[in-house]
Amino acid sequence: MDGEQIAAIKQQLKDEGYNIYVYSYPGGMCFPPHMHDHDTIHVVLNGSMKVTMDDTDHILKPGERFVVPANVMHTAEVLGEMPVVILDATPPRG
Repeated sequence: MDGEQIAAIKQQLKDEGYNIYVYSYPGGMCFPPHMHDHDTIHVVLNGSMKVTMDDTDHILKPGERFVVPANVMHTAEVLGEMPVVILDATPPRG
């Protein structure tokens, strides 16, 4: 994704009232089963990752958006050797 596309996604989510966070994780990194107390929107900016939720694997590539509902157990894994850069959007707290 190029800078303009990333800026547009960030702005759209901000306009919807979300807080925006950008993270980079190394290739092969795995996240054990966990859940959040809020909905989380994941958007892959570069690389790819797998999110497993309700025994279903979801493969996310650049530009793809995936919602993990609050209090739903899930895992995640960075696919391949390249790092993944993801944007997480969460609702404002309090």
